[in-house]
Amino acid sequence: MTDPTDTGFPCQVCGSKGLERQSAFTALPRVTSDCKPWPAGGSLAVCSDCGAIQKIPDAQWQNEIRRIYGAYEIYHLSDGAEQVIFAGAGGEASPRSHMLVDFVAKTIALPPTGKLIDIGCGNGAALAGFSKILPQWELYGNELSDRVLPALEKIPNFVALYTVDDVKAIPGRYDLVSMIHSLEHMPAPLSTVTAATRLLEDRGSVFIEVPDIETSPFDLVVADHLSHFSLDTLRYLASRAGLTAVTATTSVLGKEITFIGRSGQTSLPRPAAAAGFRAARATVTWLQSVIDRARTLSKEGPLGIFGTSISGMWLYGALEGRIDFFVDEDRSRIGRDYEGKPILAPQDAPAGSTVYVPLTPAVSTKVVARLAGHGARFVPPPEWPGN
Repeated sequence: MTDPTDTGFPCQVCGSKGLERQSAFTALPRVTSDCKPWPAGGSLAVCSDCGAIQKIPDAQWQNEIRRIYGAYEIYHLSDGAEQVIFAGAGGEASPRSHMLVDFVAKTIALPPTGKLIDIGCGNGAALAGFSKILPQWELYGNELSDRVLPALEKIPNFVALYTVDDVKAIPGRYDLVSMIHSLEHMPAPLSTVTAATRLLEDRGSVFIEVPDIETSPFDLVVADHLSHFSLDTLRYLASRAGLTAVTATTSVLGKEITFIGRSGQTSLPRPAAAAGFRAARATVTWLQSVIDRARTLSKEGPLGIFGTSISGMWLYGALEGRIDFFVDEDRSRIGRDYEGKPILAPQDAPAGSTVYVPLTPAVSTKVVARLAGHGARFVPPPEWPGN
C-alpha cells in the first residue's frame, strides 16, 4: 500500500520532494550489511518523479546506522575473508573484488603509475586486488574510523587512510576513485559522487559498484543501505554529479551494477517513475512470501537455511532463530556456527531435513537442481509476483 504523506526529505537521486512512503515495508524484518539480523520498523519511499527507491534518512535511520556501524564486523563469519562469488557452469568461487578489479583493468587504459583512492575501503579487499595489477600506483583508502588501518598497512604500495565522513574533505587528486559497495550507504549520494568527481585528475575515472534493486530484492531489507539503485537511476545520479559513463552494465557480477565514468556533462532524461513503484511493491510482496513459506516449512521438521550472507541471515532473523542449521558452500564458513547453529556443507545436511534456499527464483532453482542428489530436500522460495 502506498502512503503519499510528505516525508519531509528530497529524493536522493533527482532532488524532488515527491517521495511516497511504502507502508507495507515497515512490517518486514531487516538485516545489516555485515549480515546480522535487524528488527522490522524501517521506512521506505519511492520518488514519484524519477522512481528512485530509497530509505528515509530521518532521526530513526540515523540512530540505527550509528548503532550498526558502532558494532560493525565485516565478513565476521569468515574471519574477515571476503565474500566469494559462485560463477561459471560449475559454480566456481572467486572473491568479488578480484572480478571487479580485473574488469576495471580491461575496460579503461590505466597508466603504469598513478594514484587511487577507494572510498569506503573496508578492510582493503579491493585495494589488495588493485595492488597486484597496479604495483607502481599509490593506494589510498577512506573509512569512518581507523580500525581497519592495521589490515591496510599490510597491502603493498598502500600510502594513507583518510578517516573522514565527507568526501569533500579528502585531500589530493586521483587517477581512479572507486566506491565498491559504499555508495548505497551514503547519507547524501549525489553530493558524494559530485565530490568524488572533483577528486579526479584529468582523464581520471570514477568506478562505482552497487546492488541492482531490479535483480537483488534482498538489498531492500539491508537496514543501513539508504539508496537502492537501478541501472537507470544510478546513471541519472552520475550524470547530475558531472560524470559521463564509460560503461554502465549489469553483466559483470550477478545482481550488481558496475559503472565507470569520467568527468563531463551529459544530460540524461529523468527515469520513468512507474518502474520504481513496480519494483518496490513486487519486492516487498515477494519478501513477505519468502518468510511465509519459511514459517510453513519450519513446522514440518528439521529446517536449515542455505547461505550465511545477507539473505540467509535476514531469514534467520525473520524466523527468530527457529532453525536447526545453516548450509553454505563457502569453505571459509563451513564448520563454524552462528548462535549455536552449525554451518554445514551441502552434503552434510541431515538426511530427511529441509534446506530452504532464500535466493532469487532464477538463482535458487539452479542451486536446488545442482544439490538435488544430497540427502536433504532443498526447497526454493516462491516465484516472483505475476509469474
